[in-house]
Amino acid sequence: MTATQPQRISEMQNELTETIDAALPRNMLEMLKQTEEQIFEGWNGYPTIFSERHMRTLLQLESKATDMLQDNIQNKANNVFVFSGCGTSGRIAWLCSRAFNLLLRQHGIDPCFKYVISGGDESLIVCNEIAEDDPPEGIRNLADMTIDNKSVLYFGITCGLSAPYVAGQIDYAMLQENITPVLVGYNPISLARDKAIEKWPGKTCRQEFFQLEEEAKKDRGFILNPIIGPEPITGSTRMKGGSTTKILLETIFLSALNRALHLSKTSASNVETGPGKGLELKRHDSSEISKSVIPKILEFYWQAVSAAYGSACSALASMISTAGDCLRKPGAHMYYIGADTFGLIGLVDGAEMLDTFGASVDDVRGFVKGGWATCHNACGNIGNLGNLFRISTEQFESDILPSLTVDDIVVLLGSEVASSHLIDQLILCPVQLARISIAVNDSASPCPVPESRYCAHATLVPHRWPDSDKTQSFALVKEVEQLGQELMVKVALCAVSTGVNILIGRVYGNVMINLTVANDKLFYRSTEIISQLSKSSVDVSRAALLSAIYGTETLTDEIDRKPVSEHVLAALHVKMVVPTAILLATKQAKTVAEAKLLIQSTTSIRLLMQC
Repeated sequence: MTATQPQRISEMQNELTETIDAALPRNMLEMLKQTEEQIFEGWNGYPTIFSERHMRTLLQLESKATDMLQDNIQNKANNVFVFSGCGTSGRIAWLCSRAFNLLLRQHGIDPCFKYVISGGDESLIVCNEIAEDDPPEGIRNLADMTIDNKSVLYFGITCGLSAPYVAGQIDYAMLQENITPVLVGYNPISLARDKAIEKWPGKTCRQEFFQLEEEAKKDRGFILNPIIGPEPITGSTRMKGGSTTKILLETIFLSALNRALHLSKTSASNVETGPGKGLELKRHDSSEISKSVIPKILEFYWQAVSAAYGSACSALASMISTAGDCLRKPGAHMYYIGADTFGLIGLVDGAEMLDTFGASVDDVRGFVKGGWATCHNACGNIGNLGNLFRISTEQFESDILPSLTVDDIVVLLGSEVASSHLIDQLILCPVQLARISIAVNDSASPCPVPESRYCAHATLVPHRWPDSDKTQSFALVKEVEQLGQELMVKVALCAVSTGVNILIGRVYGNVMINLTVANDKLFYRSTEIISQLSKSSVDVSRAALLSAIYGTETLTDEIDRKPVSEHVLAALHVKMVVPTAILLATKQAKTVAEAKLLIQSTTSIRLLMQC
């Protein structure tokens, strides 16, 4: 953030969660629910997601997507849709592209969705935030996958409007005749990040996004940036930002596919019966359908988010308490096990613990039935990259099961989560067992685990598409209900892992205090957090951060002159950087060594901040 640029909304503190670090788990969940509802209710007077402005953009995008899908269906055209992002945004891009391709196959249509994530498929499992700072690599990645396509609708997702990787792709897309760029984020364009980019001299995110704003006025691009308010945990866009991205992409493309199927059916009917009034009116009729369907899908997701915090709230609170008790102990772990998308949501949640909360890479991990074959990722099976990439339930059974203890917790996601043999083994293990399931006909879906074996079982009651709306105008009711269930699991799992990290002292107020300094954005965010919590100047806070990174109280000119990228690379090898810097800036510790001793003496970093 420059001296003249106001703070981005996505980096502000949310007043609804200012005391979440002192709340009981049940109260934490109520605070999280209130902040999630800002996605739909709006924030601070900005136009809501249902406003005329955002609805117009959604309809325009849906119309373009419909035309491209129909062209593919009728003419075997080579049109594609590309979702791209870094970190959480890249993982949501992957999940959505996978879901839509499976949906197309179910309707006999060739898959045409692709995803790009900075750092490649490794970033689906482990954080690689430094790749976000590389616009030239982003350009290469997008160019390589779109060079032969007729038309490309590209969605660059950067919740804070701050990712250089995405800015590079936006710049490239604006220069290509066959690519229509769409910027997705949750700040006003005027608040887009305006810092210089080391690997892209002379350009900034803000500069590129302002240029796209001009292109959008000429119908050569789009900006979709509803203001959803600050995150419940400051800057942690894996929560509201991730959910909103999933909601928007699914709303656009469920409606587009519904409309394309309607048009194709009408065209087929006219081929059989000859041209007539139906052919003349079909486009107008389908457009009117979309004007009704899009807000209904958004309202459906609103109810789904609320339902995630509904009747299961007490069980989720118990899960947070038990998991918090477990993870306070050295060497304890939380594991997620699930099938299909529920298992993949567990993978994503586990992957985000390192950079968000400074957790160890194996503190929280996800495993999915079928492993990489279930992922449908670009690179296929990358299990050979190391133990963290061994993600199948079979590999959990061989790698993890033998070492489970009473201090570990395993959370089962859904019903048919793994083989009966693994379930039987887990029942007999001393491990804590929990479950998040979806109610089927108002009861939990079957799973061969005695209810008494669970320390907590949260049964989410899914929101149903209203019977009154189950008409021929929307043919994808079953699909939207399934995606709504996935959103519920995503919201519930984020709430649990956030609550656990609050309980074990990695959040102060609503600020994450043990984030990893993993890229340019996080270096400056860390400086701001240190300044805010220590009530020190930015210069003092930056000096404390550098002292923590380099392990010295004496900062030489050589250190001070290094580019941020070198500070980031150095920080990746140091634990507890931000807590150490806060103790130095507040003068609770005079030396780095003293700060490290204080941190080692406590089980809660938050408690040190209160001294």
